[in-house]
Amino acid sequence: MNKVTKVGLTALATSLVATASYAGELSVSGSASLTYTGLDSRSDTNPWAMGDSVKFNGSGDLDNGMTVSVYYELDGGTYDDYNLKLGMGDMGTLSFSGASSSGSGVDSVKDIVPKAYTPVYEAANEVGTTGVDNGLLDTSGNTQTGQWGYDVSAAGFDLSVSYNPKPAAAASAETGYSVSYSGLMDGLTLVYGVFDDGDLAENDTMGIKYSMGNMTAAIQATNVDYEATASTDQDATHMGISLAINDDLTVSAGRQEVEFDGVGEDEVNTGIQASYTMGSISYSVAVNSVESAGGTANKDAEASIFVASFAF
Repeated sequence: MNKVTKVGLTALATSLVATASYAGELSVSGSASLTYTGLDSRSDTNPWAMGDSVKFNGSGDLDNGMTVSVYYELDGGTYDDYNLKLGMGDMGTLSFSGASSSGSGVDSVKDIVPKAYTPVYEAANEVGTTGVDNGLLDTSGNTQTGQWGYDVSAAGFDLSVSYNPKPAAAASAETGYSVSYSGLMDGLTLVYGVFDDGDLAENDTMGIKYSMGNMTAAIQATNVDYEATASTDQDATHMGISLAINDDLTVSAGRQEVEFDGVGEDEVNTGIQASYTMGSISYSVAVNSVESAGGTANKDAEASIFVASFAF
């Protein structure tokens, strides 16, 4: 049975490539970047690092009017992000994420707060023991490897669905749904998302974002509800504002507070950031701090981040 399934998928992929080959193209892009991440709680780590990512994008037109595209990212010598998309015009886009690059379902709404560079919870991630960003819609899971996605827009609504039938050997299917609506008034966007990762947790989020001229502000509330009583539920409030000073310079400020059920301390993330572009060179600066990371008292840190990127 497994062999039959694999043959069918291979035949489909071959037909898509053959149909689109006369109009397809593959491009390669990359950039040089140098990053400094100074963390006051980790003085024994070299703060300097260099980017090592190369991106491949391929696309083509099918003879039925649809489009097909493929994306690969070579990062650190490994293809860690890749996906395949089928564009169906007004009927939306069907996608498959080979690894860590879905963008559908809850990924489209889990963090709508504007930022000049990086989320304010960057410092909490650095000092955490699991590498998980607390207080987000998919904190409990969201396996993007092997995930299907579907996105469509109609009457001012952007609808997105994700489905992973088997995220892990002993895990149930994961499903995510999100909707964004921008037809109420100019500059205003409302979002709502729900994520269910089987037997682990049921999560939801809602938020509002407003843009007026060169200013954008947003606030978002997220609930992470684990089914197991031994796990700690989370209620988070995330807010921020960004301001485009001119075409080259943008600044932002944000705050996220995560309340853990049954834990006396809240995780509080704050940050201020700026990004500046000068021709093919861009600079980004962020100063993010966390208090009581993961709800643990006195687990505080401050991260100072500087990035210089060169496009060519």
